[in-house]
Amino acid sequence: MIVGLANAVVAEAAGARTYPVLASKEEAVSAVRALLPGFAARAPETDRTGNVPAESIRELEDAGLFGVLTPKAYGGSALGWEAFFSVVNEIGTVCGSTAWVFGVLTGHNHMLTRYPVEVQEDILSDPRNHVSVVFRLSDAWTATPTEGGYIITGGAGRFCSGVDYAKWIGINVMIDGGPNAGQMAFAMIEQSRVEKLDDWNVLGMRGTQSRSIVIEGLFVEEARVSLAMDLGGPPVGPAAQEAAFYEWPYFALAPFAIVGAPLGVARGMIDLSVEGMKGKLKGCDDEIIAGRAQAFGRLSHAALGIEQATGLILADARRIDEGRFGEMSPLDHARFRRDLAAAPQQARGAANSLFEAAGGSGIYEKSPLARMMRDVNAGAAHYAFTDDLSAPNYGRAMVGLPPAKTNTFV
Repeated sequence: MIVGLANAVVAEAAGARTYPVLASKEEAVSAVRALLPGFAARAPETDRTGNVPAESIRELEDAGLFGVLTPKAYGGSALGWEAFFSVVNEIGTVCGSTAWVFGVLTGHNHMLTRYPVEVQEDILSDPRNHVSVVFRLSDAWTATPTEGGYIITGGAGRFCSGVDYAKWIGINVMIDGGPNAGQMAFAMIEQSRVEKLDDWNVLGMRGTQSRSIVIEGLFVEEARVSLAMDLGGPPVGPAAQEAAFYEWPYFALAPFAIVGAPLGVARGMIDLSVEGMKGKLKGCDDEIIAGRAQAFGRLSHAALGIEQATGLILADARRIDEGRFGEMSPLDHARFRRDLAAAPQQARGAANSLFEAAGGSGIYEKSPLARMMRDVNAGAAHYAFTDDLSAPNYGRAMVGLPPAKTNTFV
C-alpha cells in the first residue's frame, strides 16, 4: 500500500474492487505525491505515444484517488472539490495529460449523483468504471423514443478525453418525440459499443487521447438517459445526505474538473526554470549575476501569476465545498466563470514567458519545458476557458445585466 494511506481501507470481495478510503484532502495530496516520480518518468512516453500508460491509471485507482468525488455509500471518499483540484494540480506539475485524463474521468462521478440510484450503483461501485463525456455545443445528438429507451443518432463528436480508460461515455442528446420532445438530456453508453476515430493529432495534451467518437443508431435504455433539468436539480440517493458540495449540479462546475491540469503544468515549469537558472549561474561572478536582474524579474512575475491563478480556483473550490448553491447570485456565477477562464490564461502567459527565457535549450523536441509549454497552451484552449466570453459577461453582471445570449458554454 502507498505510504500516507494510513487510514485507507482496501478490500477485495466477490471479484469486485473497492476504493481505498481517503480521510482528508491532505491524505489525498500525500497519496498523489507518492505517485509523481512515476508519472514524471512516464511523461515523455505519454507525449510520444499519445496515451496515458495503463500503469498510471492503475496506480491512481489503487491509491483511491478516483474516489475523491464518489459518495461514501459507493466506497468513495467524498472529499470535495478543493481536494479534487489539488490532486489534479499536483499531477499536472509532472504530466499535463495524466492530470487532464484523471480530471475528466473523476469529475463525472459528481454528475452521476443525479442519475437513478440503480445507475449510480452499477457505475460508481467499482473504481474502474470511469466515465468520459462528449458535449456537442452546436448540435446535440438525437434521441428517438422506442420501446424501453431511445435510438441515438447524429454521427461524430470530438474531444472524448481518456476514452481508452472509460467504461462509459456520456453524451448530450435532444429528445425528438414523446412526452419529453424538445428536451435536452444526457445519455450514458458503454464505451465498447461506440466507434472511436484515430484523429487525435495535436500540438499539446497529446496523451489525453481525446479522440472523436461516432454514434449512429445505438439503443440506450431509458434509465440511462436523464433529462438536463434533472441533472441540474438536487442529487438523487445517498449523496444528498453525505456532503454539502453535492448540492451543486455538475453543469455549474464541470470545467473545474480540468482547470487544475494547465495550472499544474505551469507550476511545474516554475520548478524546471529555477533549476535551469541555477545551472546557468554556476561559476558566474557577482557582476554577471547582477546583470541577470531581468531574468530574475521574469521568474518572479511568472511565479506570481501562477500563484494568483491557483489561488483564485482554490478559493472557488472551497466555496463549492460549502454547498449553499441556492444562495449564489448572478454575479457569483459570473465570477466563477470569469475565474475559470482567467486562471488558465494567466498561467498560459506565465508559462510562455518562462519558455521564452529558456532560450535555445528549450526548443528541443525532447525538452520537458517544450512539452509543458505545449500542454499549457493546449489546455488553456478549452472552450470553457475562453476569456473573451467570460470577462465581458462578468462586466455585464457587475452592472446588473444578464449574460449575453451568445454565451452558451457549459
